[in-house]
Amino acid sequence: MKTSVPLYQHLKAEILREIQAGRWRPGEQIPSEAELAQEMGVSRITVRQAVGDLVSLGYLTRRQGKGTFLVDQRHSVAASKLHGFAEELRARGYQVDIEVKGLRTMTCPQTVAESLRIAPSAQVIQIRRVATVGDSPIFRETSYLVPPPQATLAVLAEHGDTYNHVYGFFEQHGVKISFGTQQVSATRAVYEDMQELNVRSDEPILMIRRVTCDQTGTPVEFSEVRYPSSRYQFEVKLTRE
Repeated sequence: MKTSVPLYQHLKAEILREIQAGRWRPGEQIPSEAELAQEMGVSRITVRQAVGDLVSLGYLTRRQGKGTFLVDQRHSVAASKLHGFAEELRARGYQVDIEVKGLRTMTCPQTVAESLRIAPSAQVIQIRRVATVGDSPIFRETSYLVPPPQATLAVLAEHGDTYNHVYGFFEQHGVKISFGTQQVSATRAVYEDMQELNVRSDEPILMIRRVTCDQTGTPVEFSEVRYPSSRYQFEVKLTRE
């Protein structure tokens, strides 16, 4: 299975490198679409797509009638380190065992395709896993991976340790994981939770949905992780500046 990287993604990565190199100061206006198109040798449509993604990611902001400006990251939301869900538990000192419940290539579900910003007809790799601490299942995860160039399901299936380190799978294929965004919410147990997490039908479930991106800001993985609320607490450390 092969994937090609659209031109605007290359441009987005180039603009991001310029931002990180300090070409513009926080709050400074960047060149217009026409100026960037001429400078980069691409169409204005390509520039518009690249800049639009960087606006969505919080690097840039558009001001009506004025232009596009570099966001002052000092005023942005604080971030935590990005770890895999099993990795996060291991960092707390738990012995985590991973059981793979399913591995397949499939057409991406509509809602997941929207989060990954790919066509609903695109093929993704789905991995279903259950993590256990001691004798207790602690979470079940369903992940959808945008396969890196040259990567296939057969390659993934050959390396069982990959299931413990999905980010490592990407990085082995030249995709550098950079950051992620996630939403945390409460819900009720569904049938699969009852079967795989050994919970009651009325058990509250902590659900985390995460989109992980590479260094160009391109989404490469969507994960939904479900924890029994009686066995897991979501902890966030806060500091006051």
